[in-house]
Amino acid sequence: MKNVIVTGAAGFLGSTLIKKLLENGAKVAAVDVGFDNGTLPDQENLTKISMQLTDAEGLAGAIPEGEYDAFYHFAWRGVNGPEKADPDIQSENIRLTLACAKAAKMLNCPRLLIAGTVAERAVESLLKLEKTTGGMMYAAAKNAAHQMAETYCKYIGQPFIWMQFANIYGPGNHTGNLVSYTLDQLGKNEEAQYGPAEQPYDFIFVDDLIEAVYRLGDAAWDRTGYYIGSGDPRQLKDYLRTIGAIKRKENLIGIGKRPDDGVTYQVEMFDITPLVKTIGNYVKTSFEEGVVRTIRENKA
Repeated sequence: MKNVIVTGAAGFLGSTLIKKLLENGAKVAAVDVGFDNGTLPDQENLTKISMQLTDAEGLAGAIPEGEYDAFYHFAWRGVNGPEKADPDIQSENIRLTLACAKAAKMLNCPRLLIAGTVAERAVESLLKLEKTTGGMMYAAAKNAAHQMAETYCKYIGQPFIWMQFANIYGPGNHTGNLVSYTLDQLGKNEEAQYGPAEQPYDFIFVDDLIEAVYRLGDAAWDRTGYYIGSGDPRQLKDYLRTIGAIKRKENLIGIGKRPDDGVTYQVEMFDITPLVKTIGNYVKTSFEEGVVRTIRENKA
């Protein structure tokens, strides 16, 4: 890839991908609402575009047509906190995903890569649930964005893939997901509380995820979606107890202290075989190694 567009550029994943792109000599158009957090360097090959993603025409008008060979869409508001359950915010995310697809087509960009999440598979449990948590709104919106983006891209003839991410952890990630929540609680010597944690689960270290995302930008796709995970799914309680053991605070891992939310995952959801066939082996970091690195680098 020589010229790449990235939305959500100032976020945890967007900024990490951009740094890798720049290290490999790519020219990057970085799009976000602002860059005040200092996550991105000022350099010649990086163009920072501060704007709200409100429509395809506005985005396409801010970027030269025909110059970019890959478009990564990471921008998504409300991945944690109260906004995660806000239907208006999540619906807007779907609309903006489709706007990015339209903009990619207008810019004659031959490759569109959209960030999804394995959490979208939670909607498969909806029929058996009488009540949901707020996080299900986020899952439902990601699922809807996936289906609508695939439909729309096939309709307008825009080549794309949906990248379904495992649960991501690593230094600098303070999104409140399970790993960051657990480390934050243990860091305060407070109990981290969970449901039964008996379902299969998967976590991936951020460097490994970004390596896969980067390689997909150049790869020969044989499908419209790939799951990006560790290749080593485990029972969730095993992951949680591992964190407790590394921190030597096993007594603060409160498994079963919260009610079961009723969401179930299946091991086959975490299959990375199609991805490895496409881009080769990309996982270098075991969960244990990744947690130790996260703890060490967060303290640095």
